[in-house]
Amino acid sequence: MAPRSVSVPDPLRDIFSRAEETVAAYFAERRQEIESGTLEHSGSRYVLLRGPALSVELFDLMRDFYGEGRQREADAFSRHLLYDLAHAVGRSDARNFHARMRLGDPVERLSAGPVHFAFTGWAHVRIDARSVTEPGDAFCLIYDHDHSFEADAWLAAGRSVDEPVCIMNAGYSSGWCEASFDTPLVAAEVLCRARGDEACRFVMAPPARIEAQLARWAEGADAPPSGSVSVPDFLARKRLEEELRRKRDELEERVRERTAELEATYEALKQETQERAEAESRLMKSQRLEAIGRLAGGIAHDFNNLLTGIQGYAHLLDRELGATHPGAGHVKEIVLATERAASLTAQLLAFARRQVVEPRVLDLNGTVDSLSGLLHRIIGEEITLETELGAEVPPVRMDPGQLEQLLVNLIVNARDALPGGGHVKVATEALEVGLAEGEGELPPGRYARLVVTDDGHGMDAETRERAFEPFFTTRAGAERSGSGLGLATVHGVVRQAGGAVSLESAEGGGTRAVVSLPAADPAEDEPARPSRPPLEPAPGRGQLVLLVEDRESLRRLGREILVDAGYEVLVAGDAEEARVCFAAEQHELVAVVTDVVMPGTRGPELVEEMRRARPDLPAILVSGHVGDALEGAALPPRTAFVAKPYRPAALLRTLAALIRDAADER
Repeated sequence: MAPRSVSVPDPLRDIFSRAEETVAAYFAERRQEIESGTLEHSGSRYVLLRGPALSVELFDLMRDFYGEGRQREADAFSRHLLYDLAHAVGRSDARNFHARMRLGDPVERLSAGPVHFAFTGWAHVRIDARSVTEPGDAFCLIYDHDHSFEADAWLAAGRSVDEPVCIMNAGYSSGWCEASFDTPLVAAEVLCRARGDEACRFVMAPPARIEAQLARWAEGADAPPSGSVSVPDFLARKRLEEELRRKRDELEERVRERTAELEATYEALKQETQERAEAESRLMKSQRLEAIGRLAGGIAHDFNNLLTGIQGYAHLLDRELGATHPGAGHVKEIVLATERAASLTAQLLAFARRQVVEPRVLDLNGTVDSLSGLLHRIIGEEITLETELGAEVPPVRMDPGQLEQLLVNLIVNARDALPGGGHVKVATEALEVGLAEGEGELPPGRYARLVVTDDGHGMDAETRERAFEPFFTTRAGAERSGSGLGLATVHGVVRQAGGAVSLESAEGGGTRAVVSLPAADPAEDEPARPSRPPLEPAPGRGQLVLLVEDRESLRRLGREILVDAGYEVLVAGDAEEARVCFAAEQHELVAVVTDVVMPGTRGPELVEEMRRARPDLPAILVSGHVGDALEGAALPPRTAFVAKPYRPAALLRTLAALIRDAADER
């Protein structure tokens, strides 16, 4: 006898008839107690839910939640949620039913599913004769869900749809069959009554074969679908959450320490060569330090503007009070404090590579040798200092003061790692990087290498990665001294010179600092011009100077310094005011003193503009840091740079020297 709960091809009638008896017996054992709010079938508790609440009403709820203009996103979320939920429930129900009813044969397990579907009110199942119910890749189930509760809900609501809506039907049936055959399966609805098709029809197959089975069905379909057919992206929501979690983890790691980003962002690239992984790590570290450097340079610039006013007025007050005034000592302490603060910002600028430098061709071995006495005094008697100067070490081109500062900072860092004494070695060597090999951050070429090694306590991986960050130190409390800018300054000056610096260290294994500087061509070095004796601040003798400064307090200070020295002063707060003053007095001006960073036109561009009319006009550029306006560029003729904060005497000496040189050229 044919089963009443399903419609199946003749070869399947017997097994489905037995399944109907089994399921009917299961649901015959029903117990409902309204006093406790429970409904049970064969010892398993069930709940009754309204069909529209799990279909059309859920879609409307999600659309309201996402808001206007985001219906497609809301519907996609609802589809993923309903399919994933139904698939998991179908698989769980199947396993429970199989165990209770002791069903072992895969086809016998499957046959209970459509019957169970009818008994629980989902739909009446009609299985197509073209279905293949054998386990394996060939499995394909083509079936209709007559009276699908989801299609009925949309039709009852009078709502038109463009895509199939029987999502839970597809998910539950594929979950049941997946548990029956113990193999992944996915179901796609190809026809849907809610969309205007003749039936709610589904094709089920393994995920790798579903596209081929859909094409096979379409070739023999009597009624093609009225719209598109989409294959459920099984567990898409879970994958989306995992992707969002991964992105969140990446962001947190990037904020804390961007080196950890390598593990999260390039997880798929771990199988590539170690060489590429190391290159990516160095790049990220460089970008992090570059960002910190820009921040440090900006802070130093603003701080130097403040220090300029404090130091300038302190010097003027010191001169007015005289050495015998009771407050003269207090003023000198203010001056000393501003000079210490200026030294700190100078180290910040060195780290940020925002200094104006005077690079020369230098002998690295000669520099190390000439500083050996100073280095021994710095390192103390409890530490042994050894130097090993390599043969044929090429000259380097950089600022002499920066090279000395670099070496001293490395020695101080090594000394601090040896509180109980130890050994420090300073070595130099020549390095040749070929076209094919490359070495870290170094492009092919010749290099002079400086290596400072100590046998101190060393660093762990986290400390080593952050060692070049400004103000980072492992010392705390009473043991901490200095500014925490030693290695940060080293990093800045080396990068400004076009080189690279790295640390090799392990806890308890000492530290090896390696500085590689590009080799210079001695022929490029210009012979030093005979030095002229420095000028003392000289009276201006009524000479006219144009002062351009956008900060009012610094304009007042600069004007007072220049007027007090005997100059006539035109004052401008920006480039536009400066143009007006220049147009009126350009032939009488002996010099222009301008800030570098100003709103609108910057100082260097303003000077260049004025020199189109007065090519011989001397100019002083003043700034808290050079920034992008001067970075990497040599100063034009008849131009000087004065760094903030400056002493009034230093500004006046520079101005007098420029005016004197201009007069000599004429």
